[in-house]
Amino acid sequence: MIDKAAGEEEGRRPLTGVRVIEVGLMHAGPIATGMLEALGAEVIKVEGVKSGDPARPMDKTYGQDGKLLEGRSAIFESYNSGKKSISLDLKHPEGRRLLHALVAKSDVFLQNMRAATAVSLGIDFNSLLVHNPKLVYASISGFGPSGPDATRPGLDPVGVARSGMMAALCGGSHMPPYLPPTAVADRMAGILASYGILAGLFARDQTSQPQQIESSLLGGAMWLGHMNLQYSLFKGEELFPAPSVETPLYTAYRCEDGCWIVIWIQNERAWSAFAQAIDMVPLATDPRFATAKVRNDNRRALADLLVKRFAEKTCPAWEQILARYPDLVFQPVRKPTEVGSDPQVLANGYVVEVNHPELGIVKRMALPLHVNGAPIGGFAKPAPRLGADSFDVLSTVLGLGDAEIRALEASGVTGGARGA
Repeated sequence: MIDKAAGEEEGRRPLTGVRVIEVGLMHAGPIATGMLEALGAEVIKVEGVKSGDPARPMDKTYGQDGKLLEGRSAIFESYNSGKKSISLDLKHPEGRRLLHALVAKSDVFLQNMRAATAVSLGIDFNSLLVHNPKLVYASISGFGPSGPDATRPGLDPVGVARSGMMAALCGGSHMPPYLPPTAVADRMAGILASYGILAGLFARDQTSQPQQIESSLLGGAMWLGHMNLQYSLFKGEELFPAPSVETPLYTAYRCEDGCWIVIWIQNERAWSAFAQAIDMVPLATDPRFATAKVRNDNRRALADLLVKRFAEKTCPAWEQILARYPDLVFQPVRKPTEVGSDPQVLANGYVVEVNHPELGIVKRMALPLHVNGAPIGGFAKPAPRLGADSFDVLSTVLGLGDAEIRALEASGVTGGARGA
């Protein structure tokens, strides 16, 4: 519902011309709309006048320093690239009126607040439908829209815990549970919401009817842990990761330099090539390892042999050797600090350089997707300062004049309207 020509200067993207209003906090909601922005949508992020999204000042990420500058954090920059920020006091009647006016001129609305909070702020589905009868409305909750815990608060750890994923990762009740080193429930709930929004846009265009999309942290974590959970649903028993000695051809091995390399030898052809690659050709015909069945019967003996063999060379040496066999599945275990300079990652635009107005030239992750032969990551932009686009949005989208905007600022309904 925006002038499509406005997006042509940077090259048309799939969602050029789509306007999204986000009242999103922390991870899940901003992740969903961030993906839409990467695809070309105009995303207007509505934040509070004084503090904004709580992710802005987050200075700790898993106990480590995540602060970049005052009012900027690694988390916030990651999820809010290229969005516009407008400050509105949604507890003020005039703030709600302005939000409703924005919704009337938009295609999509997303929020990830508790249902009661959304109702109190007038941003629930039924309230917004009055202002836009063709709205695609998305919400993200902790535990889904129905059931005894539908109204309970939810953050990423509880979604992971309730979904069965945490138990599966720790290998059963005999080990203490631990969280994955990333917000997997938040991220998957956001991905599912963006997926639903795309379907909702298509359905709206086909039917001219509003669409309501609902995802949750619980559902997102369950979907991400699909294999383990579906196994349990079919078999009535738990599927836990096997120790490395139980799957010697589907595991990681420590090399001479202390680095690790992952292999997956999935069939007889690969087994023969693998034995040749590691200069242990007799393994392929050894009666203990000649077939998949006997390899499984003697898996611990095979694991012992491979542990010793991989410890004889460095990881780069093994990479060079294994790469000579084009059908072998293997890769080194990269550290996060190494991924940003990986030639394969850079060649595909999965990490891009951004000329940030405050941070200078920085690298950031982009949506790892190619459309019509070009990486979407080429459109990555900095995240906005709180309220930086208030004046622009109020004037160009809603047509308010300078005097009206100044009055809104004076009354505390909006803030940062001069691009602070």
